[in-house]
Amino acid sequence: MGDMGTPDKRGELRIYLGAAPGVGKTFSMLGEAHRRLERGTDVVAAVVETHGRKKTAEAMEGIERIPPR
Repeated sequence: MGDMGTPDKRGELRIYLGAAPGVGKTFSMLGEAHRRLERGTDVVAAVVETHGRKKTAEAMEGIERIPPR
């Protein structure tokens, strides 16, 4: 139990695997990020490599980013 008598919540880790570049891992992750934002979950992206793909860059719109150091 947490300090306020509420149950502790555990985090969730999801790993996206792909056998080759360009199979949609990043795009899938960004799609899930938008679904979670719509449900009210706080979503933040640290590093997203678009590899020059316009659709991937567009999918980043609306997602908070942590700037690189």
